[in-house]
Amino acid sequence: MHPEHRPSVTAWSTRERKALFAALAASRGLSQSKLLGLIIDSVLARNPVDAGAARRDGSGEGDRITIRLRPGDGKLLRARAQARGMNFSTYAAALIRAHVRADPPMPLEELARLELGLAHLRAVGRDLGELIRSAEGSWSDDPALRLELVTLVQAVERLRQELRGVVKANRISWESANVEATP
Repeated sequence: MHPEHRPSVTAWSTRERKALFAALAASRGLSQSKLLGLIIDSVLARNPVDAGAARRDGSGEGDRITIRLRPGDGKLLRARAQARGMNFSTYAAALIRAHVRADPPMPLEELARLELGLAHLRAVGRDLGELIRSAEGSWSDDPALRLELVTLVQAVERLRQELRGVVKANRISWESANVEATP
C-alpha cells in the first residue's frame, strides 16, 4: 500500500516530548514513524483487544478528521470563511457536508439575513394590501391600476413563500441526522 493511502495515528505532544522522541528514534537508527509503529505493535501484542468493541460503542469511526491543505489554500479558506462570518473549520465542514450530501446548508448568519428579508417582504405585502383597501372607492377611475397592485401583492406573497421554503430547507439541513450516502 502506498504510504499516502495508509491510515495514520496522530498524537499531540509538547515540543520537549517530541524532541526526546525524535532523539530516541535517531539513537536507534529509526524514523519517528517507524519507532511509533514498533511501539504500537508492541503494545497491541501485549494487550488483547476486542475488535468489535470500537464498532459497538460508536468510537470506531469518528466524524473528526484532519486534513492537510495545499500551500495557500488555508489562507483562502480562512478569508472565505471570514467573509461568511464563520470559523474556518466550520466553513470547511459545511463545504464537505454540501458536497457529500448534495444539500448545502446556508451559514446561520446568512440565514438570519434571509429571515430579516422575509420580514421586510411581509411588511411590503401588508402595506400594498392596505393601499389597495384604502383606495377601494377610487378604482373605478383605473381598474388596470388596481389589477396591477393586486398582481404585485400576489407576487410578493409568492416570493415570500418561496423564501420561507428556502429558510425551512436550510434549517432542516443544519439539523438533519440523515447520514445515508447517495451513490
